[in-house]
Amino acid sequence: MPGSKSLPRRVALPFAVLVCLFAALGLSPASAQDRSERLPLGLDKPVPEGLESALAAIDRGDEAGFRRALEDVASAPIGAQSQSYLETKWLLGRVEREPAAVAALLRQQPESPLMPRLKRRYLDHLAEQAAWGEYRMVFDRAPDIRPGTRRQCHYWSAQLALEGGLETAQADEVMVVWERGRSQPEACDSAFAWLEGQGRLDEAAYKTRIRHAIIAGKDGLARYLVRQGPAGLAGYRDRWMALRDDPGSAVATRLRNEGDAGEITQGLLWLAKRDPGRARALLARANEAGLLDDEQSHAVARLAALKAAYLYRPQAYQWLRELPLAARDEEVWTWTVRSALRHLDWVRVKQAIDAMPAELAEAREWRYWYAVADERLGQGTAARSAWRELAKMPDYHGFLAAERLGIRYALPAANDTRVPVPEPEALDQLDDSSWLTLAFALHRLDHPEDARRLFDHASRDLPESSLPVLAYLTERVDWHDRLSVVIARMDKLYDPQWYAARFALPHRALVDGHARRQAIDPEWVYSVMRRESLFMRDIGSGAGAQGLMQLMPATARWINRRAALGRASSALDDPDTNIAMGAAYLGHMAERFGDQYPLAIAAYNAGPGRIKEWLPEVPLPGDVWVDTILFDETRAYTQAVLAGMVTYRWRLSGEPRRLGELLTVVQPRD
Repeated sequence: MPGSKSLPRRVALPFAVLVCLFAALGLSPASAQDRSERLPLGLDKPVPEGLESALAAIDRGDEAGFRRALEDVASAPIGAQSQSYLETKWLLGRVEREPAAVAALLRQQPESPLMPRLKRRYLDHLAEQAAWGEYRMVFDRAPDIRPGTRRQCHYWSAQLALEGGLETAQADEVMVVWERGRSQPEACDSAFAWLEGQGRLDEAAYKTRIRHAIIAGKDGLARYLVRQGPAGLAGYRDRWMALRDDPGSAVATRLRNEGDAGEITQGLLWLAKRDPGRARALLARANEAGLLDDEQSHAVARLAALKAAYLYRPQAYQWLRELPLAARDEEVWTWTVRSALRHLDWVRVKQAIDAMPAELAEAREWRYWYAVADERLGQGTAARSAWRELAKMPDYHGFLAAERLGIRYALPAANDTRVPVPEPEALDQLDDSSWLTLAFALHRLDHPEDARRLFDHASRDLPESSLPVLAYLTERVDWHDRLSVVIARMDKLYDPQWYAARFALPHRALVDGHARRQAIDPEWVYSVMRRESLFMRDIGSGAGAQGLMQLMPATARWINRRAALGRASSALDDPDTNIAMGAAYLGHMAERFGDQYPLAIAAYNAGPGRIKEWLPEVPLPGDVWVDTILFDETRAYTQAVLAGMVTYRWRLSGEPRRLGELLTVVQPRD
């Protein structure tokens, strides 16, 4: 339970059993404790006295209670780190009321894990107070932070207030910010005004920013710049807007008049997104007239060919193959293969993979498809040999290869999350890591965000030899997300001794119950949950998705009503609520897409509206459809969730789900 000062029950139970056994033998509990396993980082002891009450006092804003608890913490083995953490935590919410204390702490403990957060908040406070001397001094001191545009502009404001001007390099940096095609923070106004006063914002500068604004689709900013800048800019703005709104006609006119190469290039890039065929035809005319340089020509040709591939046009393969080497990159190489794959042209699939740089062609995805092409072209021996190699690894394309061969998946013999137990002397390696001790204590007290922050801070410089011990300890306290992070850092993702531990089964009763109510498979819920959040219930995405299954609030409200769940849509950090809504939404996706798992999984990531655009013209094998999904993120997501469903069925039942059952033929759009 949150707030408990003992290990989770799974860890503490063996000691309790030992106590009873030793009591029956007439031995004392103390002697039983002496014979029990000693764990480093304080995991065999209660959390430091006062830590929990100090955190509760911070939440209440109770200064007297906080100070009393801070004194209790001081006597703990990790008292110094606990006090540093708690002082910072307290001041994060009191920057405006205790600025002097904040400044002192930043000077004294710049390397403390929470100091970057405190520094950012303190800088914001100093900017509000126009305390520019202190602002510049704090900005320049450790710890290093990513200031963002607003704080960087405040730094320039400090420089102007203190020095009366900017250095040449700083002025150039401000100019780069000003020329962006989007509105910038008000904090930048003083630096921009200084540029204006220096004569840097001339007609050419305004034209550059107007052009960038129109390219970015910020017409309001373009209108504002016309009003603010020198006279005569309206015609320039209108010319660029006409080029964007009707690029075909505008480019044709410029070609007849041998117009500006930059305008022709941008117009062709706009046209390539809408009508790649016409863009190529006009590009040929521009090249014949010698109006574009190689870089401009290659950019247009590349975009037109890729756009045709994204639209699954049959001519895309040839257009991509015609691109000169200077215009080819990983996107071009891979979509040359995907274009041939989408049209089941196996000869071209092999040709495209053969033409790839060796480091790309060796990727497991392309080795799998090269073998499929071999098999389809009558070279079954070569195909089976390649698939046997791929099938040795339990990942998506390894499972596909095993499916092709009709053999057992390469899953480990051990189907539990226990990881290798370190030697007793290895445990001593972590004993002096006070920040790690505090991180584990915060995890046990259910303060996940700070626990992760301290864990990452303390573990980033650990030697590789300590990582197996760290992984063992995270497994002992069910810290699933950090266990996966450590296993990845160890490069043991597919090692049989570590594999099952990556696929934890938290919230088992909730997952089973909600999956049953929605008539979906629990392995689907688990696989989505792992991919979305790595079982971190408190995280949110930049787009606003929240919780274990990363639901958008609007989606949560909608599915709550539709499925009549009766939940509080605002409680997305609650595992029960989040899993209930996530499972209901998966059930809705399954119903909407006729239990075609690839479509339903992709829809959960990219939105159901996208899926219709990606449906084939003719029935398409499921593995082909997945590997030709347009968005890189959604393609990787769908592969990962499908592979996770295989593994989670194995974790739940002892036998894996066969990938062939999940990858049914994808039917064409209506």
